[in-house]
Amino acid sequence: MTDAVVIVLREVLEAMLLICMLMATSTAMGYRFRWMLGGLALGVGGATLYALGLEQISMAFEGFGQEYVNSALLVGIAVLLATHNFLAVFQLRNPSVMLAYRTLMLTFVVMVAMAITREGAEIYLYAYSYGVLAGNITAVFSGGVIGLGIGLSVGTFFYYGLRSLARRPRLIVCCGVSLVLGASMMGQASVYLSQADVLPYQEPLWDSSGLFEESSLMGELLRATLGYEAQPTLNQVSLYLSSVIVSILAMLAAWRLHRLPEPARGGE
Repeated sequence: MTDAVVIVLREVLEAMLLICMLMATSTAMGYRFRWMLGGLALGVGGATLYALGLEQISMAFEGFGQEYVNSALLVGIAVLLATHNFLAVFQLRNPSVMLAYRTLMLTFVVMVAMAITREGAEIYLYAYSYGVLAGNITAVFSGGVIGLGIGLSVGTFFYYGLRSLARRPRLIVCCGVSLVLGASMMGQASVYLSQADVLPYQEPLWDSSGLFEESSLMGELLRATLGYEAQPTLNQVSLYLSSVIVSILAMLAAWRLHRLPEPARGGE
């Protein structure tokens, strides 16, 4: 049951951090988060279809379909997180400008849907493989419920902690969280790309298993929040840092982007 708690908690926590950060950003920009319902609905539907079609997906692309789909979802989320940082910093730079609601909300909906699709499919597959097929459904279900409850609780505290901040520091903190989550996503994507032979095999740069085992509770939590890897390769570190750099460049570009002056009206 302990394994179920840890695994479900890791998946739920990663999704909750992203969703709660977007909710805090939305309120800081003056928008409600009704968009979340659309993201949740699409995410649950996507996770179900992904899990049910896993056999067909896995056989695609010469047996690397699952790796390609997972890496695509992770890279897509990372790109959208960089977009989030661009929009958030632009709002900080131009507080009187209301960003286009539909564009902003579409970005948030797609991001939430992709995150839930991936994390939800992982939970579904774990519960089916180690619960239903292995005949251990009671322990897996009980552990999963506990992990889900802890993840939701942590996410709730995280959201209200962000909500307690004033508008400006809230957006700044959300950008920091988004930057780390995006880097974590790219680091995880590199693992799948290596498994699919898109990236070459490399020896680990270091081994921090003696400090934190990846399979331990702390290791899983660090992986969910910071993208921790006990034995990272050069590809993982490079993509992780590249994501950080891209996100910083997006924020700098937004900060330097000045609002165009409105044309003067005739007769005034």
